[in-house]
Amino acid sequence: MNMCGVEIKAVAAKVPTLAVKNEDPQWFSKISSTDREEWEQKWGIKQRYYTDLSVSMPMDISVSVAQEALQLAELDSDDIDLFITSSSLAVQIPERQFYPRISHTLKQRLQLKNATAEFDIQNECSSMMDGLQLAANAIMTGQAEHVLILTQEISSAIMDRSCVNGMNFGDGYAAMIVSKSSDPTLGIVSQHYQSFPKHHKLATICWNDKVDTYFGLCFDMPEQGARVMGQFVPKSLPKLVNAAMKKVELDSNDIDFFVFHQPARKLIDAWCALLRIPEHKVLKIMEEFGCAVAAAMPLAFNIALQQQAIADNSKIVIASPSIGWGFGAQIWQLGKVPKFSSNVHYQI
Repeated sequence: MNMCGVEIKAVAAKVPTLAVKNEDPQWFSKISSTDREEWEQKWGIKQRYYTDLSVSMPMDISVSVAQEALQLAELDSDDIDLFITSSSLAVQIPERQFYPRISHTLKQRLQLKNATAEFDIQNECSSMMDGLQLAANAIMTGQAEHVLILTQEISSAIMDRSCVNGMNFGDGYAAMIVSKSSDPTLGIVSQHYQSFPKHHKLATICWNDKVDTYFGLCFDMPEQGARVMGQFVPKSLPKLVNAAMKKVELDSNDIDFFVFHQPARKLIDAWCALLRIPEHKVLKIMEEFGCAVAAAMPLAFNIALQQQAIADNSKIVIASPSIGWGFGAQIWQLGKVPKFSSNVHYQI
């Protein structure tokens, strides 16, 4: 087998049209101002974007962001030979369809005629990172040359508006294209993953007929949830990043930029402190965008590229914890920086 490399050719990310601030009376009027202020200090989130279903359907936005990624990568739909999707809310709106999940419908709408395989993965916040690993594996083993990875996150449909934990998440849509490269030095040079199953029930999405959501599904975190998260999430992700770096004899000084999942300002501050990362090597976007679940990482990646924080030939870390709790860290050797969305706000 000929040795090849893997390159990220394009990152396209979009947030929907409805900007919702913490004090929004339509969404969070049942939450006291004291609780909102305490929650904001804890998470560092002041706003998020929700999908206005009277204006745009989630699948339409997903099609748009995938088409933008194809255009940025200078590829046609016929060039894609593997399609990977994810969504923490796998039920399609407005069809209320659970199976087949979104990969089948989107493959048809995008006319990916040469994609010999399409499938959905679901590891919540880490899904796009996991999709990158699967795409790189497929390319390195000769199963694909161009892989389209897409996430569709519609947290607004499952948030309890009467609970402060319902304020954590925002909606987001993102697509990335990973392609075969003739340069074998490009791609994932190291990775490390670990699960923490004893915390499985710390944050869940369940049916709850007492909460008014689109499907009766609702995100739930017990009162002690944030405290328990604070006991293992701040330390666990840096351990995986260090493990990945150690495998290839690198340390934080050798990494040009860190693309983290975006759950909370204090969590990223803790990761940076433990890894000794200077401020110019990381981006925090949750203040405006909330936690956009699996779309948070590519959204942060896109904005970092907009800000020219990542240069050609950079070594970057992509790392994410996830509800469920599967964590991971990847070290990527880039060639040319990926093409990216010039505007992350969806235009109708």
